[in-house]
Amino acid sequence: MQKIYLIIGIVIIAAGMSSCKKWLDLQPQDGITKAEFWKTKEDVRAALMGIYSSLNEGGVEERIFIWGELRGDMVIPTSTASDDDRFVKNMNILSTNDISDWSALYGAINNCNLLIDFAKDARALDPTFTEDLYNSYLGEALTIRSLLYFYLVRTFRDIPLKLKGSYKDTDVQPTPQATAQQVIGQLISDLTTAQGLVPDYHEPPAQGNNVTESPVNKGRITKPGVTALLADVYLWNEEYDKAAAEADKILATNRYRLQGKATLSIFSSSTSETIFEISHKDSRESPMYALVINSKKPFAVDNVFVNADVFTPNLQGDLDARDSRGEQFLFASDGSIIKYGIENPSYYNFQVYRISDVMLIKAEAAAQLGRGAEALVILNDLRTARGALAATNREVDEADTDDIVRFVIEERARELAFEGKRWFDLLRLAKKDNYSNLDVLVDLVSRTADVSVKQSAINKIKDVNSHYLPVLETELFKDPTLKQNPFYTK
Repeated sequence: MQKIYLIIGIVIIAAGMSSCKKWLDLQPQDGITKAEFWKTKEDVRAALMGIYSSLNEGGVEERIFIWGELRGDMVIPTSTASDDDRFVKNMNILSTNDISDWSALYGAINNCNLLIDFAKDARALDPTFTEDLYNSYLGEALTIRSLLYFYLVRTFRDIPLKLKGSYKDTDVQPTPQATAQQVIGQLISDLTTAQGLVPDYHEPPAQGNNVTESPVNKGRITKPGVTALLADVYLWNEEYDKAAAEADKILATNRYRLQGKATLSIFSSSTSETIFEISHKDSRESPMYALVINSKKPFAVDNVFVNADVFTPNLQGDLDARDSRGEQFLFASDGSIIKYGIENPSYYNFQVYRISDVMLIKAEAAAQLGRGAEALVILNDLRTARGALAATNREVDEADTDDIVRFVIEERARELAFEGKRWFDLLRLAKKDNYSNLDVLVDLVSRTADVSVKQSAINKIKDVNSHYLPVLETELFKDPTLKQNPFYTK
């Protein structure tokens, strides 16, 4: 039955995505009308399954990876990468660069909006559509929409905030940008609402087993998934007390636990570590194989930097020791990122939030609140479990907030390597307290830009507008209310 719903959902999504591409590609095709759908709980479930399908079939996964890694320092373009990809590394990004294509995310957002708009119609018509089930579906759509907008606002800053679905061509209206703070405010409001709507579990864990759960609870939004995202939003917004409080809600349950040393099983199957993942089990193969694993992969690990500066080897003591998250374990000497699988095709899941991510959110928030000792305990627990090397330990004073926060960012690089988080972590560190750590980004481009353009890249990164991508030129043409990031109008 689930496969039937999935097929129906995919049909709906395909109809929505095949319409003419204008105004952010938000409109669906008029072939499926409101009168023909949104009548039963099965219709709404099919639409919800379509939303999840749009995450792993519509290009969303690839955008998350590229936006979060290409502007960072752990991934490099290979000889098979496009010129657009190589331009990114040299801070030579134009408004025609494909990296600014946001259509996949806005297509998925529209699918969320349609469910939010019309699920209530099915609720009114179908007496078997219970309030709890309706609330769950609504909360899941709100959360996924928030997740997509969170990636967009961190990537572009001022973005169109579309909160109503486009069901037919005449629904499509010009959508001027909202400010970053308006977007963040909407996300906090929506996620706070969703926390009261979605269940703790979609399928309860087996009796007597409080650790391993059904994959359904990993590949669909549950209350801990909402809470992890909300904690991340608060951290980005420098509301550290609230970020810590949300992280504590998850940590206090003991529902999610580190497995010990990092293994491929964390990424190949649903484990006690995963809070929410984009699932590929019994679904489309992972697009990450083509991006980072096969012989023609356009992106690879910067092994020189990563092995020397992220997973620094011991120079004394146990010289043969290896961090379980490093080379030979989760990435290879040829630059392949094997945490996304080594088989072709690969069906490894894409991790969105794991318990280690929540631990590090809590550590960073605690450090910012002057609770350095608490942050260091969390870091030590994670490093011990993963077999981190003495060479990557940072000797810090528990009263030195900035030093501890930088230690957290370093540990996030090891723990969450190549999961679409690195650039956002560096940008969050750089921009805090009104860009008190701009040196982080200056150092980044001084290491990653070609020698011939290094000084130009450094000058560009000092302009805070350059930290956000341009609006794609074709989007500006389709919607005259959109305004270009001023950095790209010079």
